[in-house]
Amino acid sequence: MPVKNPKPMLTNMPASIPHQHATPDGELIEHIHTYNSSIGSYKLYEPITPKNSGTKKHPIQLDWERIDIETVKKKYQPYSVAEMQDMWSLKYDTEIPSDRRKKLDRIYPPETWLKHNLSLGQPFLNYADYRTVLQRRIYMINRRDLWRVVDAEDRNAMRNSLQLPPEIDTWKEYEDAYLKFWIVASYQSLLATNTETVYVTIEDGKTFSKFAGKRLSRKEKYELMMFGVIPEGIHVVYLDVHEEPLPPGIKPRFYELYLKELELAYSNVHNIVSEHEEFYTSNTTEKKKSSKSTPKYSIKESFELLQDLHWDEFPDDLQSLQDAISRLEKIRLEGEGKMKKSD
Repeated sequence: MPVKNPKPMLTNMPASIPHQHATPDGELIEHIHTYNSSIGSYKLYEPITPKNSGTKKHPIQLDWERIDIETVKKKYQPYSVAEMQDMWSLKYDTEIPSDRRKKLDRIYPPETWLKHNLSLGQPFLNYADYRTVLQRRIYMINRRDLWRVVDAEDRNAMRNSLQLPPEIDTWKEYEDAYLKFWIVASYQSLLATNTETVYVTIEDGKTFSKFAGKRLSRKEKYELMMFGVIPEGIHVVYLDVHEEPLPPGIKPRFYELYLKELELAYSNVHNIVSEHEEFYTSNTTEKKKSSKSTPKYSIKESFELLQDLHWDEFPDDLQSLQDAISRLEKIRLEGEGKMKKSD
């Protein structure tokens, strides 16, 4: 079933019917309202241009780059390094023999190690996560010592175990890949345990064309498309038409497009009021001032004035414009509340 996307509100307004206004000199002027109803070309998100490193990325790096680090920080990293150490370091120290702990701390100091893992997107929700991450230092040191002594064939085998290319030929590169391998595994395990996944296809950057995976309600789909609000317990993966994941920093939604429509609608009201004021301005100097003035009426006052100038017979096009502004304002206010709550 095709996805029903939110529609622009200014493009299908009824056309203005020609009508007459009388000037202060008694002259009848035929008039028609003109509108700018298009916001031009648009995208549901700002494209992110990937940095060209000049080398082909290995699978671990590609998987790691698909992690939305900002979402991890908000949802799965509730504590700072200092807070984690205050809560859990004493317990950890009692579980690990001091001689082993001193070696680990000398090569990979806890604070530095924890900060680095946080920056790469490692989830830290409880003591088990804290302990697991610190214990990984044991394996990393063993791999480092092995890397230093093995021959080229065995080092190649170490790379192959992680599907790493031959270009990974320094310990620092291998260490970075291994750390990201662990973080990707932790993140994917967390999602599999605590969330259900929805796959959302974006066509040409302009429309939501398909939803797959966990079924969303009509309201949840609307709030996701309009405001980018993700339901609790749901992980969303955005895809292009070739089923390739979009970069994690991309958050497609219609909200900003409707704000542009609202700004355009306000501009149309101001221009129409200015046009009508010219009919009742008696000299050229006043007409020039009127045409260049900033809006001097609120939207409510503007529509009241326009209704009065049309002898209380509000034209269909002005009524449609007023209704569109009312709906757009409602979307603006609703979005401010929902997005603030979800941040």
